[in-house]
Amino acid sequence: MVNTAEVEAPSFPELLRHKRVQAGLTQRTLADLSTISPRTIRALESGRVNARTQTVRLLADALRLEGVTRELFVSAGLGGQRQGPAEVDPCLAVPRSVNALLGRDVEVRAMVGALASDHRRMISLSGLPGTGKSRVAAEVAVRLSSRRGWPVLWIGAGTVDPGGHGAALGSLLKSLRLLVESGAEDVSTVCRLIGRHEVLLVLDGVADARSPVGVEELLAYCPGIRVVSTSRAPWHVPGVQGTVVPPLATPEPEGDRARSLDALVGVPSVRLLVDRLSEVRPGFALGRADAGAVVRLCRRLDGLPVALEAAAAGFGVLGLRQLADLPEADLLDLPVATRSAGGHETIGGLIRSGFEQQDAVRRAILRELVDLDRAPTVSEAAEALRRPLNRLVDDLGPLMGCGLVRASHEEPETRLYLPNLLRAVLTRQ
Repeated sequence: MVNTAEVEAPSFPELLRHKRVQAGLTQRTLADLSTISPRTIRALESGRVNARTQTVRLLADALRLEGVTRELFVSAGLGGQRQGPAEVDPCLAVPRSVNALLGRDVEVRAMVGALASDHRRMISLSGLPGTGKSRVAAEVAVRLSSRRGWPVLWIGAGTVDPGGHGAALGSLLKSLRLLVESGAEDVSTVCRLIGRHEVLLVLDGVADARSPVGVEELLAYCPGIRVVSTSRAPWHVPGVQGTVVPPLATPEPEGDRARSLDALVGVPSVRLLVDRLSEVRPGFALGRADAGAVVRLCRRLDGLPVALEAAAAGFGVLGLRQLADLPEADLLDLPVATRSAGGHETIGGLIRSGFEQQDAVRRAILRELVDLDRAPTVSEAAEALRRPLNRLVDDLGPLMGCGLVRASHEEPETRLYLPNLLRAVLTRQ
């Protein structure tokens, strides 16, 4: 038997040749796709020259390598070379998750494409607490850093100690933190430190506690910087792309007996719930007998990731049908982990906090919408709430940005929906 630990990884020339042949490309075709000369590709495959960072990334793009395969290819191409002025792993600052990101690939790819192409230089992620905004930001950061080699400067929850980044990146991260959190650092000093370097700045939850300072100046004077922010409410900076991170899609109401289990598990909220249930009870697999309970639970919890994980934690004691049929009060009281070390909150407490952050006028709008018998159109809501249409539209925008109201555009007229959890919280008060 071969000891795999003793098998040497292929050299970059061997790996490049293998990936090119595997893709069915000649050296000339690969040269055309990557904009690298055929002579350079011949030299790389023969091992006569070492690849530069940009060359390796152009080749990875041309070979359409993704994920771990791409990372291994880039790592082999760079070998022992230093990866940028910080001389550290550019992803070191990104908080890592032990679980894969489920149901967000379309949004993540769109954001990565917008930032990488310079179409957008800042994206503001907002939405209900517990939708996974930080997790989405981390995935965007890892993909951009892997593809472009950009150092990631992460400020907020889960920030790694700057001392672990090396002197250059650590000093920059400290200066940025002082600037955006307190304004104690001169913005011109930070701009000089960044210069024209390409970096990704992630402000994770910073805008929830205060108005960050200096971000507009950084975007204006540092052409290589890209910014991703996460906050419960949209962050209004000129030119920013506001993106609401919604809860995961939920299945249609039960009753469709023809629906296959495979199709049901393909629904993002169901996929996440089943994944977390199998962590609590290893070996669990969704069967037809439990399908109805899973559908009810996902819909009652609006597909909110943090709520689904909280419900799954109760699977160690309760059955799926018991969880799905819990009274609203017990469902809202399920505990969830918070960002603070060792801190705990409840599902209802998280939703309530999002509601209480709104001003009195918007809180009143939400209470009145809850009392309506069905999801109204905007015109119907304005009439029922006795508010001018244009003023209601102005107030609905921020509520939608916070995820407290969802607009469905699939019908002839746009209809307004409130999350089930918000309805439960407001009717409980």
